[in-house]
Amino acid sequence: SITVNVVAKPAAPSVTSPVNYCQFATASQLTATAASGNTLLWYTSLTGGTGSATAPTPSTSTSGTTTYYVSQLNGSCEGPRASIVVNVNPTPTAPSVSTPVTYCQNDAASALSATATSGNTLRWYTVPTGGTYSTTAPTPSTATAGSNTWYVSQVTALGCEGNRSA
Repeated sequence: SITVNVVAKPAAPSVTSPVNYCQFATASQLTATAASGNTLLWYTSLTGGTGSATAPTPSTSTSGTTTYYVSQLNGSCEGPRASIVVNVNPTPTAPSVSTPVTYCQNDAASALSATATSGNTLRWYTVPTGGTYSTTAPTPSTATAGSNTWYVSQVTALGCEGNRSA
């Protein structure tokens, strides 16, 4: 007697797409969900190629879009590939500023200004890196003579923050 086993071909795994990153951000290994007992195979093309059991970690060094593919394997039966689109959004440049701003002691000062690219918003800081930002431009105090430095960055609608201008 000959026993023939017919194994069901699995469906494409469940994925979340698109995955968005800011340029130069730390990326995480891609994920997909396979049915119980199935394993995943990862590809860089929709057809052909050799699958990898290790999920890729996208590079964020260059802005652009890359598509990855993943299938699930039930024994020796491989199902169709699901696609995961990874968008790496560009980091904005530092905003344009005019510096230095000079006031006489006890003169009325106005809020500092910077120019952001259309659609971006500004974040104001009191430190060159880290720190807490304000979306309101600071108004310098002229009560005492001296020098202060504020820093400003711009942020895209997708939340990508660029370098700070002093």
